[in-house]
Amino acid sequence: MNINIEIKGQQAHIVNQQSLISGTSNLEEIKFDFSSEWNGYTKTAVIYVDDYSISDSVKMLVEKDVVSAEKLPDWLFREECELYIGVFGDNSEGRRITSTIVCQKVKKGVPVDVVNEITPDIYNQIIKIMCDAKALVKEADEKIEVNKGYLEQAEQKANDAADYADRAGNYLEEVVGQKTDVEKLIANIDVKVEESTTNIANITEAKMNDISSLTEAKSNDIETLTTAKMEDIANVTNAKLGDINNTARAQIEAINSSAVAAGESQTKGINTVASSQINKITDVTNQQLENINTAATNQIGTIEGKTYTQIKNINDTATSQISAINNTALSQISAINKTAQSQIKNMTIKYSDMCRTLGIEHEGIMLAKTSYNGNESGSIPPDIYSIDVSKFKYIEFGKLVVNHLSGDYEYTLPANTISIYLTNLKDNSALEDVTTGKRYDVSLLNDLQFYVSYIGSGGYETTVNYKLYNKSEETTEE
Repeated sequence: MNINIEIKGQQAHIVNQQSLISGTSNLEEIKFDFSSEWNGYTKTAVIYVDDYSISDSVKMLVEKDVVSAEKLPDWLFREECELYIGVFGDNSEGRRITSTIVCQKVKKGVPVDVVNEITPDIYNQIIKIMCDAKALVKEADEKIEVNKGYLEQAEQKANDAADYADRAGNYLEEVVGQKTDVEKLIANIDVKVEESTTNIANITEAKMNDISSLTEAKSNDIETLTTAKMEDIANVTNAKLGDINNTARAQIEAINSSAVAAGESQTKGINTVASSQINKITDVTNQQLENINTAATNQIGTIEGKTYTQIKNINDTATSQISAINNTALSQISAINKTAQSQIKNMTIKYSDMCRTLGIEHEGIMLAKTSYNGNESGSIPPDIYSIDVSKFKYIEFGKLVVNHLSGDYEYTLPANTISIYLTNLKDNSALEDVTTGKRYDVSLLNDLQFYVSYIGSGGYETTVNYKLYNKSEETTEE
């Protein structure tokens, strides 16, 4: 991220207020935009935290209107503080110009070790050496001009040019290497997502197999219990029938014996008595069989009821466990996807910033917060963002993605509820309402300023998709 400071006359203000967190090391540079009053001045940035102290302040030369992040001591961002930045300039006539102070808040973050610490004294020494070197160069130039030593001056300039060319080549190699690292990291994220998804599927399948085995075992136990109970009932019934038959047979034999002994004269009476007793035995037998059947039916009904209840409990438990597993799996997959998307988005933002700095044609993204504009009256809100277009001729905007709590929503511009307005594309004050896929000529601009207007509410994070290029494309709308 950059801190962009605009200085008009002697009034300074931050045009892209950032939310810095202590311990952060991804600050890219402090970039200044000076008005014409500063032309011809050697500019020095003064940076300090909280109350001003000469011993604690950091001073460094502003080269090409930029102070790069590697020159900033890490202790400036080590803890929660208010970071103050100002600039003064000196010219060859001994005149000085100063600016007002701007404040960048650094919020409290996770404590981290401070590395590559550089004290303000070292920076002051470096600045002094650079100033002394500049004075020596000026004195040498004057002597060269007096003595007409153009050859030595030309040789020095050639060496400087060769050094700058080597530095540019090294920087380009580093950028290519970073792009390769980004591609590898994206591939690693894809592998992690696939591995996590496979692990969740394996755990879910194993849990469902366990539940299935438990259900089958319970069903087998119930079936075995039912079969054993039925066999017990059958055994009891057969035993009762055997007892009844034995009793009836014994009584009939006794009756027959009495009939033979009594003779023919008593046969009729005996038959009558025997018939009556047989009828009673039959009635008793039928009643006992009916009682046995009723008891067996009741026991079978009780077993079936308990069996149904146990199977229902098993099914309910299995369904609940499967639902919990599915919810956990979906939650883990969602968390993995969000983490992967966030990392890819952060890498894409860094890659986009790098390409803009080097002037490489690319399709990139920027993050912006929505500004509430209920009536679209044309007033410009304070949330203004800028894209460095100094090395490009054309820009196209893609779809706009708004991050809600309920999910991400894509918009093709122009849309009824949301818009991107360009504030400085033209010389007049009229805002330019962005259309998705339309080509805009930015060849005369250094920074293209815009804001995101949302009728719903302000403060929503949006992803602004864009494309920067230099060659004219016939298929692009003029």
